[in-house]
Amino acid sequence: MIKAKESMRRQFPKLGHSALITLVILLGLIGGTLVLRQQEVDALRQEIKHREGLIRQSPAKETASDPWLMDDVLLVMDKCIKTFKEENLAVSSYHLEGIFEGEANPSFLHFALTRLEVQGAWSGIERGLTRIETMPQGGVHVEEAVLAEDGGKILLKIFFFEPDNLS
Repeated sequence: MIKAKESMRRQFPKLGHSALITLVILLGLIGGTLVLRQQEVDALRQEIKHREGLIRQSPAKETASDPWLMDDVLLVMDKCIKTFKEENLAVSSYHLEGIFEGEANPSFLHFALTRLEVQGAWSGIERGLTRIETMPQGGVHVEEAVLAEDGGKILLKIFFFEPDNLS
């Protein structure tokens, strides 16, 4: 009986050490994952601060050129239509679906959704959309493009600054 107790005493410390080592490894893995996630969050925060600093440093007129002011939305729509016409496409209809607040900073950046119905070849539509998205002033993104045999319907997202919030 005494020998049985002694052998149990010898085994329990081994089990205790194994459990302790397993616990340390597990905590190390969890801690390492948390550190990596925290570094990702910090990097995103630094990027946001950097971009906000760039916006704050540039004067209102410079900032307003990329993207545009609310007053420029109709002019941008006309530029988009002109771009499609240059690609030998017919714009049968277009309308402004709405003006919305931006997701990132609702008090500063807004966007307008514009729906266009375009008739013509798909290759022309693709070239037109590429030209629109790569306009020098930027701020126009293709939100949706549904193509049919003879053309398609396109939803454009035009970003702009709210004039009241630039000061």
